[in-house]
Formats: sequence, C-alpha cells, structure tokens
Amino acid sequence: MREITRWLPGLAVTLLLCGAVLLWGHGSRPKPASPTLHDGPPLTLLWSRPIAGFRDAALSPQGELIALTNGPKGAVSLWHWRTQPNRPLWTHPATGASCVAVSAAGGSVVAWSALDPALSDFSIFRGTDGSTLSHRTLNGAVWDARLSADGCYAGVVTGSKLLYLYTLSDETYTTDDKRVHHWSLDGIGNSIAFPSTGSYLVSGTWDDSGVACYTPQGACLWQYPETAAARRLMANRLFFAQLSGNGRFVLGVSCVNVRQGDPVLYLWRTDGGGNPQWKTELGEDAFYPKAQITADGSFVAVSYLRQIVRGNQSLSQHRLRLLDSLGNTVWERGGLLFSPTLVALSPDGQRTIVSDGQRTLYALRQDGRILTSMPLPGLLRSTVLSADSHTLLVYTGDGTLSLFKLG
Repeated sequence: MREITRWLPGLAVTLLLCGAVLLWGHGSRPKPASPTLHDGPPLTLLWSRPIAGFRDAALSPQGELIALTNGPKGAVSLWHWRTQPNRPLWTHPATGASCVAVSAAGGSVVAWSALDPALSDFSIFRGTDGSTLSHRTLNGAVWDARLSADGCYAGVVTGSKLLYLYTLSDETYTTDDKRVHHWSLDGIGNSIAFPSTGSYLVSGTWDDSGVACYTPQGACLWQYPETAAARRLMANRLFFAQLSGNGRFVLGVSCVNVRQGDPVLYLWRTDGGGNPQWKTELGEDAFYPKAQITADGSFVAVSYLRQIVRGNQSLSQHRLRLLDSLGNTVWERGGLLFSPTLVALSPDGQRTIVSDGQRTLYALRQDGRILTSMPLPGLLRSTVLSADSHTLLVYTGDGTLSLFKLG
C-alpha cells in the first residue's frame, strides 16, 4: 500500500498530461485552414541582412526606415531598406546605447541605455545626416522612451519618477533648451506611448502603480486608479500602456513584478475619464504576458505562460487568446503540442503572427486556424512591429536581421 501511495503523485501528473493531449486532439490545436479568395501571403520577405553585434532595432511608423544600434561599444545607424539596402545612410558612435527609436520619414533618431543607473544618457540625432541634436544625462536610469509618429515629440521616463518631453526640430539643442521640460509622475514610469499626432501621451507606472494620460504640457487628463490610496495598493504591480493606431484606445497590461505574474488586461478610451471599458484577469497561474491591440481597437491578442502545478511537479503551457472590443474571448489556443508567443497582430485583426519560440513563425486566421508557417534562419531573438502594423522586423540567432510585410 505504501508503494502505491508513493506512486500516486507521479501517476496523477501522467494522467494530466495524457488528458491534455486528448483535449488537444479534440479541437484545441489549430488546424491548417484552406486559403480563400481573401487570403494573401501573410508574410512576405522584403529585406534581409547580417548584422554583427546586434543590440536593438526600431522601425519608422510606416516601416520604410530601420534604426539600429550594434557593436561592442555601441553605434547608431539609419537604414533605408528600399533605396539603399546594402549599407546604412549614416552611422554615429553612441557609447553604451542599447535601445533606439526613429520617427516618421526619419526626421529624428533617439538612442539610450535601458535601465542602467550608471549610464542615463539620452541622445537625439538628425535623421538626414546623423548629426547630434541633443545629448543629455538625465536624472535616473531610463526605463522607456518613445517618439511620436509625427516626429514632433520624444518622451522619456526614468527611475526617478520623471517624464521628460522633448519638442523636436532641426535646430541644435543646448543643455538649457526650454523646449525640453519634465514633470513628476506618481510612480516610476514603466512605459510611454504617443498617438499619431503627439497631441497627448500615456504612461504606465510602477511603485505608485497605474496608467495616466497627459497633455504635452504635463496636465493630467485622467488617471487609473483615480486615488493615490488605490494606486498604492497596487505598488507591487507593473503597468504597461500602449495605444491603438487610431489613438482612441489605451490597452493596459498589469502584472506582479515577479515573473510578470497574475496579469490583468484593461481597455480605456483616451477621451474617457479613466474608467476602463473592460478588464480581464488571466489568472494567478499566468506569467509573462505579451499583448497587442488592432488599429481600430476592435481586437486584442495576448499570449502568456500558464503554470500547472500538481503536488511537487509542474508543467508550463503557452496560451494565445483573441478578445473582441468588449473583452470577450473569441478563441484561445495553445498547449503541450503548440506553444504560441504573440509576435504581431494585423491592423484589422484578420491575422495573428506567433512564434513557436524556436525557428518558425505561424500566421493564424481570425478564427484561430493556422494559415501558413515560415521557417527562420535561426532561433528567434527579437521582433519589432511598425506603428501601422504592416511591417515586421525579425532578428535571429544566426545574426540575420529580416524585414517582412504582413499581408
């Protein structure tokens, strides 16, 4: 009897695994879909090039320009993949730069070192020739930085609970330039996002946690949670905020600051008062969420890791969920035989691009069925989606940087 009792935990896990496989076979796994008259190629390779010492890359809003930082000491370069595919338009030294962004038409390129308290420099380069417009040492490590799509503003949030806003022009900046101003946030800025016109901005925070919407002058339009006491109750949670392409909706992702656990999704209207239109909890057994919203806010896709624990043993499943504009689940996929991680969501929500975590991208239709797959030249390391969601930049472990058009 003792021997049988000792075997029971392992037997339970085995039965759980078998049950999961059986469930998969009864409809959980997306089946390849037959093409229709409306099905174009979901992924078309536009450009590919080996990049040594890759650190980070960014796409301009329409995907025509690629900003890149690479090399052992850090250098920033700007590429126009169509007109000059084999060499950059310019390259400029940027010591320690690990992140980069580029505005529409390449008007400005910004570079910084992320989460490095010993290197809180923020640099702005003129897009036409790479000359330095501004180089500043900010107060606190840089947590996130973004350019507005129209190129009028650059926003930076730092670990000292400050938000810096640059008004961009072609003129050279000085250290006391009045076109750079800053204001205090209630928490540490964890993310920052602009609409296409730069008429306002949103920031997600940690430590005094939530999401807030500001004018370019720093006036708070709305904040969630509204009260300081409610924000302090969420002090252990990180808030990430992003905007839909039309600028009408804010997608928020909140998670505990350990393995990004217990994620919660929120959707706000930017012209609302801070009350979310809907809220969806993914569960305390969910970790590492990745979410995106369509251009019109009609769909949200999210992938995450679900941890299933039975006694002393556990297993992990990657899950992928598509939600509609009301927060209702349209479909959910993933499990033991398919491990989807969200890469891109098309502007209309008709295509969801996912990775298997290895060397393959999959395109799923709006009903969750696999349309096609695309092998990659190496292990997937990094992806960047353009603001208009039409182009996707992929860096793989063999040192190749590739640009795809999303159909």
